[in-house]
Amino acid sequence: MALDFGRFAMSTRTQEQARIFSMASPLMTAFGLLFVLFGLLHAQPVLAQDAQHEQLQEYIERNRELLDWAYDVVRDTENMPARKVLEEALNLHRRSIRLMDDYPLMSYKTAKGSRTAMRNAVRLARESMGYDERIRLRSERFRDQHAHLLEKAREANNQQALDFLRRSESMGIRAYEQYQQGDARLAFKMLEQAEELMNRAARMLARDGGADRLDRQIEMARLALERAQEKLENSADPAARKLLTESDEALDRALEFRDQGQPGSALQMAGIAQRLANRAATGGLNGLNREVVLRQIERWDERSERVTEMVRDARNDTAVRLLERAREHRAGAGQSLDQDEIETALRRIRAAHDLLTQAEDMVR
Repeated sequence: MALDFGRFAMSTRTQEQARIFSMASPLMTAFGLLFVLFGLLHAQPVLAQDAQHEQLQEYIERNRELLDWAYDVVRDTENMPARKVLEEALNLHRRSIRLMDDYPLMSYKTAKGSRTAMRNAVRLARESMGYDERIRLRSERFRDQHAHLLEKAREANNQQALDFLRRSESMGIRAYEQYQQGDARLAFKMLEQAEELMNRAARMLARDGGADRLDRQIEMARLALERAQEKLENSADPAARKLLTESDEALDRALEFRDQGQPGSALQMAGIAQRLANRAATGGLNGLNREVVLRQIERWDERSERVTEMVRDARNDTAVRLLERAREHRAGAGQSLDQDEIETALRRIRAAHDLLTQAEDMVR
C-alpha cells in the first residue's frame, strides 16, 4: 500500500504540534494561574485596606457619639479633674481624625486612647456624683449636730468642748473649700475629721452633764417624736413619714449607745431624733428644701448681676465660660424645681453658685 507522504507529513506535523501544545498547555495554565494569583494578591491588600479604613472611620465616629454622652455626664457634676480628663479625650479624638488618612495605625491608637480617657472622665464624674450626694447629706447632718452641740456647750460653759467645736467648724470650712475646688474625695475625708472633732466635744458634754442630762435629752426626743406622730397620724406626706421613721431609728440608736456606755454618741443621736421629729411636724423635708432652693435661686440672681458686670469689664475668657456654665445650672435648677425634682434643683443651684464664685475670683 502506497503511502501519501504529503498527508503523512502534514499528519506528522499536526501530531507534533499537538504533542508540543500538550506539553506547553500545563505551562500556559500554570502561568495563567500565577497571573491570576498575582492579581488577587495585589488586590487583596487594597481591599483589606479599604475595609480597615472603613472600620477605623466607624470607630472614630462612635468616639464622637461617646464624647457627647461623656460631656453630658461630666457637665452635671462640675468635677474639675473629670473635666480635664474629658478635655484630653477631646484633643485625642481630634488628633485621631487628622491622622486617619495618612497614618491609620497611629490614628487607631490615638482614638483608642481617646475612648479610654473619656471613660475615665465619666468614672471620675460618677464617683464625684456619689461623693457629692454623700457630702451633701453628711454636711447637713454635720451642721445640725454642730449647732445643737454648740448651744449645749455654751449653756454648760464647757471651754474644752467649745474649743473642739471651733476646730471642727474650721475643718468643715476647709472641707467645703476642697469641695469647691473639685476634690470631692479629699473633702469627704476632711468632713470625717471634722465629725470626729465634734464627737469628742459631744463626749465631753455628756461626761460633764452626767447621766441626768443624757436622760433629759432622750426624753425630749421621745416627746417630740410622739407629738409629731400624733400630728401626722392621718397624713399621707411621704417626706414627713420618712422623717418620722428616721427620727424613730435615731432614738433607738441613742438608747443603744447609752446602754453600751457611749454617752457622747447617745447625746448626739438623741439630738438628731428630736430635730428630725420637729422637722416632720413642721412640714417635711420637701417643703424645707423647696424654700432653700428658692432662696438660693434668688441669691444667685442677685449675685449674678454684680459678677456679670465684673466679668464684662475684665474681658476674661475663662471667667466668661464659667459664667455661662453657671447660667446653665441656674436655668436647670429652675426647671427641676418646676418638675418637683427638689434634690436635683438643689444640686444644680449649688453648682451654679460655685461656678459664679469661681468666675468672681478669676476677675477680682
